[in-house]
Amino acid sequence: MDKTPNTKSKLLQWRSVGLVLILASIVLLIALTGAIYWTGRQLAAELIKIKQTGEPLSFSDLIGPSLSGEDATNYYYEALSSIGPNSLENAFRANRMYRQSLLSLPANQFPEELRQQVTKNLADFVSVFGKLAQAGQLPLNSFNIGINRGIKVCNADLQRIHSAAFLLSLQTLNLVLQGRCDDAADSTINLLKITRILDFQPITVVHVTKARLITLACEDIRILLQCSQLSDASLGRLHEALALTITPDALERTFLAERVYQTEMARNIIPENITSRLLPITAPASFGHIPKARSLLTKMRIRRASTHYFREMARLIIASRLPWPQPLEEIVPNAPISAGTSNKVTSMAAAVVYLTADSLVTVRSSMLAVAIERYRRSQGRLPNSLDDLSPDYITAIPLDPFTGRKLIYKTDKDGFVVYSVGINRQDDNGSIVPENMAKIPLDRGVRIAFEKSE
Repeated sequence: MDKTPNTKSKLLQWRSVGLVLILASIVLLIALTGAIYWTGRQLAAELIKIKQTGEPLSFSDLIGPSLSGEDATNYYYEALSSIGPNSLENAFRANRMYRQSLLSLPANQFPEELRQQVTKNLADFVSVFGKLAQAGQLPLNSFNIGINRGIKVCNADLQRIHSAAFLLSLQTLNLVLQGRCDDAADSTINLLKITRILDFQPITVVHVTKARLITLACEDIRILLQCSQLSDASLGRLHEALALTITPDALERTFLAERVYQTEMARNIIPENITSRLLPITAPASFGHIPKARSLLTKMRIRRASTHYFREMARLIIASRLPWPQPLEEIVPNAPISAGTSNKVTSMAAAVVYLTADSLVTVRSSMLAVAIERYRRSQGRLPNSLDDLSPDYITAIPLDPFTGRKLIYKTDKDGFVVYSVGINRQDDNGSIVPENMAKIPLDRGVRIAFEKSE
């Protein structure tokens, strides 16, 4: 039986629909391919901009060539590899107990049992302290905490660095109690140098760790100034170590390291002709890459997100080069709370800016406290103002990163305080301890009491 005209008409209609769908699919595929190509071009353009500025694109670019001569790095590797994974909790607990007793009790009332126990525990790390002391005498050109071998390796190295810092701090406190003040100062100088291992490393957790270790070292310096009689030579060495703890370009280098890390992570979504031209041929072993996109849409989305990331980081890096407090004003107010790739980048940046500013305050106020102590010994009195310290006791008066003005210095019958106005940008009269159940103090700085420095 022949097909009716109605049936033929339906077949023609279905054929037309099928043809339209095929054509639409072809057009969609071409459009999607074009979009992927275009997003790849945009991502490549951002990387080319970075290359043209001469900024680092890989870990080798970031660290730079190793300098000739003996370096502290090998000694640090040997020392840290000798520290077991379970040492951190014990070192932290012992450090806290020892510190509390040292600050609250006169030396002749310090628990002898606690001192003997800590001295015995420290004896187990003689070889570690020896390697750390050797490292302290040498330049530190670079140190790889293992981020290019994966987050687990990095976390393990961070834990060892944490343990070494608490052990050095505990050694400092023990030496103070023994009256070996200059040896205690050398131990603190080693702790300050350990914080420099964490320079130029990506991921925010590294910078949180460095901020904590800087605070720990500066708390030990306060105890040294209050509870011991340091030689002028030791005070000078402390000043030099503090001056090297945070480099002037620390914030910029942090953002550069973050961008290098993300570049390495995103290798497999960057066009191959660009990676072959701009990046090393092989990525670091076992590096945790972004998983390869399973669909063209996913690949396009990741490339777009990466392009936005590099554009945002370019803005942040430019802002990081501005004098303080402009990085706070340029980055922190723009940090949104809502989700999104760009928002997460800006929120991370705001946290890093605050950490850097806070660490700068901690180091700079400690430098001034050391300079004030040197002035007091030389002149027999406290300086009338910070300007009295320059240039004989400090080259230039460091500024408060939260205001761009000089740190504040005040004296009273009990001692003196050097401080920053802190996050709220208000002078709360040197309130450097938390008040009214606040989680953070109103001001940030260091207070030295006379009764224990005499």
